[in-house]
Amino acid sequence: MDVKNVIARLKANLSELQEQRKTEALRIALDATALLKLRIQTSGQNADGGSFPPYVPSYAKRRRKNGLQTGYVDFTDRGRLWANVQPRVELDEQNRTLVVIGARDSENNAKLLGAVKKRGNILRLSQDEIDLVADANRERLAKVFEI
Repeated sequence: MDVKNVIARLKANLSELQEQRKTEALRIALDATALLKLRIQTSGQNADGGSFPPYVPSYAKRRRKNGLQTGYVDFTDRGRLWANVQPRVELDEQNRTLVVIGARDSENNAKLLGAVKKRGNILRLSQDEIDLVADANRERLAKVFEI
């Protein structure tokens, strides 16, 4: 392939990346959201690898009565919170896209704000999760620019 063709292909690939920026940013955030939900619901670990402070005894008793686990805090009762937490594009400009992970309605946003007061920002990604989504994005970009 001559230099002229290489340059033309790079320009086309760059243009394609620009067109898909918003979609790709949302895909990356969806992957990140799935990873953090999996971590919390299966292990009760916070982003730093520690455990969230345990349920208060009265709430743990109610959870046991309802057949829910109490070994760790998973922020799952009826599942509505996690079903409601999704990424959304908050800003999309020519050269940047901002995607925010959060609740889509006020009821679940209030739950998240309550969790922040008791247990910190539960939607913060761990370094391993950040590394996984960054690696996946790097691989995608490498494929786009293969010539």
